[in-house]
Amino acid sequence: MVDRFGDENSEGTVVIGAGVDIKGEMTVPGLVTIDGRFEGTLKAKCLLVGRTGHAGGHISAQTVEVRGTVGENLVAETQLVVRSSGAICGSVSYGKIIVEEGGELSGTIQKIVPAAPEQKVVPLQRGE
Repeated sequence: MVDRFGDENSEGTVVIGAGVDIKGEMTVPGLVTIDGRFEGTLKAKCLLVGRTGHAGGHISAQTVEVRGTVGENLVAETQLVVRSSGAICGSVSYGKIIVEEGGELSGTIQKIVPAAPEQKVVPLQRGE
């Protein structure tokens, strides 16, 4: 999993181990791995919720992989992967989605539509 999300030794990596409960607000520039419980607001580049992990609150990341449970509000800007052991309940927004057989989604599910590139208008000049 580390190979898909980034270098194991990269700066800004957080691991919430099994049996650890954290409540609050976190902004992480790299990978967050949750094998325990997190409740609150989380913004990260990449998020991995392990089989024993639970994330609840307002969660957003570019890439998200769910093997445990996620509740309330989840935004996966680029890609969301729900593994066969994963379950999401609440409001979900995603760029791309993969759900393995057995993976569960319930609630409001919405695809993020990329913004159209801004077009420049260049006035034509007449040659004199």
